[in-house]
Amino acid sequence: MFNLKLSDDQEQFQKLAREFAAGEIAPVAESFDHSREFPSSIIARAWEIGLVNFQIPEELGGMGLGTLDSCVILEELAAGCSGIAGAFEASAIAQLPLLAAGGEGQGEAFLLPLLEKPSVAGYASQDATVYDITATRQGSDYLLSGRNTALINGGQAAWYLVIAQDASQPESSSVFIVPAEAPGLSVTGRAESFGRRSRHVCSLSLDAVRLTADNLIGAPGSAGRIIEKILPAMHLMIAAGATGVASRALQHAIEYSRQRQTFGRPIGQHQAVGFILADMAREIEAARLLIRQAALLVDQGAEALDRAAAAKAFAQDVAMKVTTDAVQVFGGFGYSREYPVEKLMRDAKLYQICEQSSLEVKSAHARHLVAAR
Repeated sequence: MFNLKLSDDQEQFQKLAREFAAGEIAPVAESFDHSREFPSSIIARAWEIGLVNFQIPEELGGMGLGTLDSCVILEELAAGCSGIAGAFEASAIAQLPLLAAGGEGQGEAFLLPLLEKPSVAGYASQDATVYDITATRQGSDYLLSGRNTALINGGQAAWYLVIAQDASQPESSSVFIVPAEAPGLSVTGRAESFGRRSRHVCSLSLDAVRLTADNLIGAPGSAGRIIEKILPAMHLMIAAGATGVASRALQHAIEYSRQRQTFGRPIGQHQAVGFILADMAREIEAARLLIRQAALLVDQGAEALDRAAAAKAFAQDVAMKVTTDAVQVFGGFGYSREYPVEKLMRDAKLYQICEQSSLEVKSAHARHLVAAR
């Protein structure tokens, strides 16, 4: 039996993130959506109250929060603006391999600096149109070369998580931490995104970047095992953000349905609109409960990939449907930049297709179900 009620501490994290999102993120969401600026100033304020890099273990001076805690926070931040929250989300995802498989001294080397000043991590996403990075062994060192066209938090992070194929064994891949200042590393361009526009996605080029064994996470060739281990938490963090966007869209739709009147009464009192709102609320709550159930399993060290995949695919599609329904509630105004729901619909679409689309997640989940015995 799952107890999905948040603990007192988790409710406090939720309250802190919700108040920060309402006071610091939501008021500037439209401005950042237009400017596409990286939210450095917001990250600095969030860092001061512990809303950045919140997973870093307590022994390093962090909060040591688990997957459920992280999802609660990321949902609230994304409700403020998922573009701005993208920097928080990406940093949390980039740290997962270190937390799961980091060796002695790697926490002090790569996580501790993130606590010393407002900083984020980034990662080379497999959503890239070009992902061709190889690692060549040279004595005890590694030389990384190649390109990735979807570097999340590109140009803004202290370091990047990169998966590279072994040059002599292409079927074998390893996970590396690449410092942003490493000679031979360059970050160029900036993807022009339709949604989540403050989320920095750039191109990464590595030209014989020399790394030591201290930059290698886990054993050589262990990328597959590490990714499999962190994938449930990664799925759930993205799902939480999508749920935050959907929740915000519902809030706007409810407020508008109370204000807008037709035939002498608010449109929310008309059955057609009321049914839409009720369906939106039901699906958001279902997504949230799926996420929390899977997150509890992750935090307990139990097998959670199937549940996390189901939660992610469901939340991705719910975000798209709910934000589209919110636009419908607003009518013609909903498609105008003068109202907030068109932005949420744009943001939701990126959630639906990023880090494996909902269709890809469903397909992988189905293959696993059919193969399971």
